[in-house]
Amino acid sequence: MKYVCVVPYAYQPYFDEFIKTVKIPKELMLCIDNTDLATNRGSMKSHNMGVDFMREKKADWLIVMSAAIRFGEKGGLDLEQILDEHPDYHVIHGASANVVGGEQSNPDGGGGINKVFGWHLVAFNKTVFDTIGYWDENFTPYSLDDIDMSLRIRKAFKEKTKWDTYPCDVTDTTMSHSINKAGVKASYPPRNEYFKRKWGRDGGEWQNDGYEHPFNDPTKSLAYWPFPDDPLSIFQVEYKNGYNFND
Repeated sequence: MKYVCVVPYAYQPYFDEFIKTVKIPKELMLCIDNTDLATNRGSMKSHNMGVDFMREKKADWLIVMSAAIRFGEKGGLDLEQILDEHPDYHVIHGASANVVGGEQSNPDGGGGINKVFGWHLVAFNKTVFDTIGYWDENFTPYSLDDIDMSLRIRKAFKEKTKWDTYPCDVTDTTMSHSINKAGVKASYPPRNEYFKRKWGRDGGEWQNDGYEHPFNDPTKSLAYWPFPDDPLSIFQVEYKNGYNFND
């Protein structure tokens, strides 16, 4: 079992503190400097670069990391054992030590609330990208990309989806630090309008699976998302109909 990691960062102080805690070999890590807001690639493009890196290294897993997390004494190396033990899983979230592994669906959060926020430490099996392609870059630089990816994964694998949470030696600091500390702007409304066009549901309608295919078009696979010059893209619709990129 082989893995690689991708770490996009927009706030240098957080990255500097994060990298001090890492014991994973540096050749397995793609650290993407987005500190220049004028050239910030955003989370989606950065993660897609990670997918390419995973394929280049012929790895089985891509681990997405936030610079907001801090590893303990094990330095992230305990993740390897978790992946070794669950080779057929599609998605595995790293969790704080208080969480009981393999019980993500339990009402109590699997023995405790995960103190690792959102998708700050998530491993994706390469079969996910082989099946549904890349992150949708219309959500650049941030917002709703995780919900979009979740929908696509669950639609692709349906009841066979294997997705769970396992504790490791890690803690977290804050949510949305790239917005609150680095000044990245990513307003919700235009991205939510795009999301609604794509899936026929609001980004916050958790119990609604929306369309079965992107844009309710059976000819479009789950890997499809419109490039900027495509008439369906956020650039050709939302940003031409009253929204600005940073609205």
